[in-house]
Amino acid sequence: MNDSKMLLDHQETSPLIRPARIEDADQVIPLLYQAIGDIAYSLAGEADHEKAMQILQAFYVQENNRISYRHVTVMEQDGLIAGILVAYDGGEADRLDQPILDRPGRSRDEKYALVKETRPGEYYLDTLSVSEAYQGQGIGRALMAAFEQQGRDLGHSQVSLIVERDNGRALMLYERQGYVKDDVIVIAGHEYNHMVKPIQ
Repeated sequence: MNDSKMLLDHQETSPLIRPARIEDADQVIPLLYQAIGDIAYSLAGEADHEKAMQILQAFYVQENNRISYRHVTVMEQDGLIAGILVAYDGGEADRLDQPILDRPGRSRDEKYALVKETRPGEYYLDTLSVSEAYQGQGIGRALMAAFEQQGRDLGHSQVSLIVERDNGRALMLYERQGYVKDDVIVIAGHEYNHMVKPIQ
């Protein structure tokens, strides 16, 4: 009896990669912001931080946009969300951005323009974020592996992502994993390398 209880306790604290749920919003949105920074304001079309986070949360609980819970995968540990990935088909990018662009009250200021980050034929990693409390435990690597497997499962032959040009640590990490720079994109005043990797 005690042995099975101990086993059950252990299972409850084991890391679990699973699809995100609507009720995860309060934990997912801060992790999203942690990873994308100023891009969050471009997505929201809003400069005020609190309002921008409320707008992103509203999009998260909806179905058809790039940060919908349907495109989010989480790593759950100890009952908390330790990390997230947001990914989707690059060919769907325009359709997924339309509800964001059409939001009533969205600022038309050019600084909030949405820049195309991905292309058709790619499975795109929009966001990868690991909670500070869980960094250095291999969660980012596990989520990257899950992302690439999702791409394969959906029949893609290539995955892609962007990384800030001055983020040398992340750049090296992705290059070691087989990603190659093929373009430079400017988003919210920052330069990003677009990187690709074949997965078939």
